[in-house]
Amino acid sequence: MYESLLEVGTVLLYAAGSLLLTGVGLIAEYDSFLNATSGDLTMAVWFAFMGTVALVAGANLAYDKVLEPKLS
Repeated sequence: MYESLLEVGTVLLYAAGSLLLTGVGLIAEYDSFLNATSGDLTMAVWFAFMGTVALVAGANLAYDKVLEPKLS
């Protein structure tokens, strides 16, 4: 009983982590757009890079820990 609860809990934590990372990535990409339109290209590039890193990390976490074990 405890093993199944532990497994469900870890999957939920990984899902929450991937949602958090992708949310932070989307916010960073939006900030990048706002900085680019206001003329601050240095910060726009920085936010674009960090947003891309967060989006890729969130997608990899979701695929590796949440989706892939269920697919195989």
